[in-house]
Amino acid sequence: MKLKSIYLWVFYRFLEGTFLALLGLSRSLPPSLFQSLSAPVLKLLIYVLVPRRRIRRNLQAAFGAAYSDATIKGLAKGVQEHFVNNLSDCFRHMADPEHTRQTITIEGAENLQSAMAKGRGVIALGAHIGNFVLVGTRLDLAEYQFHTLFRVPSEKGIRSFIDRHLPRFHLRVIPSRPRRSAVKKILEALKRNEIVFILGDNLKRGQIETRLFGQKVPSSRGPVSLALRSGAAVVPMYLIRNYDGGLHLVIEPEMVMSRNGSLSQDITDNTKQIVRYLEDLIRRYPDQWNWLTVRMRKRRAPPLAHKSSR
Repeated sequence: MKLKSIYLWVFYRFLEGTFLALLGLSRSLPPSLFQSLSAPVLKLLIYVLVPRRRIRRNLQAAFGAAYSDATIKGLAKGVQEHFVNNLSDCFRHMADPEHTRQTITIEGAENLQSAMAKGRGVIALGAHIGNFVLVGTRLDLAEYQFHTLFRVPSEKGIRSFIDRHLPRFHLRVIPSRPRRSAVKKILEALKRNEIVFILGDNLKRGQIETRLFGQKVPSSRGPVSLALRSGAAVVPMYLIRNYDGGLHLVIEPEMVMSRNGSLSQDITDNTKQIVRYLEDLIRRYPDQWNWLTVRMRKRRAPPLAHKSSR
């Protein structure tokens, strides 16, 4: 346990130093030069933290024979490249918030306005897809009262570091731990008719059994439970990279929650609805999703047919 603590301490200090160095470069260099100089560092970081082998394994488990090995390899490479580009974008936007306002386009703002007009707050349903970090940044710059539910590491040094630098992202964070405190803060924000951004694709543990790409995965009941309890509207949104390299924030129409009289069944049914929505979103942008948020089993080859002997 002590060895693990030492490892985490060293790892977090390394991340802090890398962050500060890149932040300094992003402020002092032209964007094109910063991108060229930072790319090798960011690639090394991503290739270590987001191993391509694990991405390929989950892609294969999800799509099976529908995708060739070459396609799977290409998608896995694309996932890593998107991570690198997303990190580079984050530094660029921290260095120049006005750049964020001008370059990230928004589609479907009327859907958010319609949901907020109900006066019960909005649960912004997100996923680890595209540059999800900048969703809150862009909407905060558009003067929305926006909060992000975020799992802050327990190590004191990195917690303090994150707290100091969050304002650069124009982010207001609600720590997901302790859970009771998080729920209280979320409900208070919703009561004030504000927006709380919750990522719905943490599919490694949870109370509800759902299916993603035909495989059983556990899913958290949190977003649905909070929506049913508060009456808040659930509005899906995601920030994806276009084919021309630009960032585009899509805000979809409210996802209607079914209410059939049984709270436990309503939570189960609506959670399954969310996972079906997420699967459709991932199918549209498979190279922009973080495939490490789920554990999937390798697909078994179908048994060979045997001719019956007569």
